[in-house]
Amino acid sequence: MNYFSSVISQNKNQDNSEVLVNVIVKQEANGRTVAIVPGLPELQVEASDRATALAELQQRLETHLADAEIVSISVKVPSTEQKNPWLAMAGVFKDDPQFEQMLEAIENYRHEIDTTTEETFS
Repeated sequence: MNYFSSVISQNKNQDNSEVLVNVIVKQEANGRTVAIVPGLPELQVEASDRATALAELQQRLETHLADAEIVSISVKVPSTEQKNPWLAMAGVFKDDPQFEQMLEAIENYRHEIDTTTEETFS
């Protein structure tokens, strides 16, 4: 899961970039607000209100990332497309000299079954 979005703007006065960070904000039963950065459990803040919690969390996150670099890397994901298991057998009998005889035998057997069935139920 990606908790940081792509770089969205470049500050022209400094070498700082801004990124959007997903934050979970929860109101506790005791009335206090908890703000958490998913994936970074050490960055959790509890405060008396939402604005204070978010401001404190932003400060902690900026301090945490002060000497860090956020990069995106490309990762190849295995295909989720299901392969047809029957395709592995396709063409396996193409050079078999007895293949035509086998097809003829199957056709004759089916004809016998059809004839027997018609005689039985007519």
